[in-house]
Amino acid sequence: MKNFRKPKIYGMHKWELEQLTYQIGKLFQLHRLRKGLSQFQIGNELDLSSNHIGRMERGKTNPTIGIISKLCNFLEIDLLVLFKKLDNKELQEIEKEIDDLQKKFKNQNKRKS
Repeated sequence: MKNFRKPKIYGMHKWELEQLTYQIGKLFQLHRLRKGLSQFQIGNELDLSSNHIGRMERGKTNPTIGIISKLCNFLEIDLLVLFKKLDNKELQEIEKEIDDLQKKFKNQNKRKS
């Protein structure tokens, strides 16, 4: 029998559930806004309520792997991106971009009215 080496694990990070759900939610929100889509539009496409989408984006609910997969496929996000631990600076940059995109999105909707 051959000797198998154990794979080397680099930078193992232990997640707090709240950190993970918050990061996943913010990444979904960022990609949704980059595509100019509302929570309602995503919900309709994926047969989810817009309230559920909002709770996920705020990190208030723990999405199933099935929902994560659907959202990743629809928003064209590599699943692995969601689970790479971001540091505080990276999260702050994402939050700033989300704020900027939300303002832009609201202004576009005002012009349509």
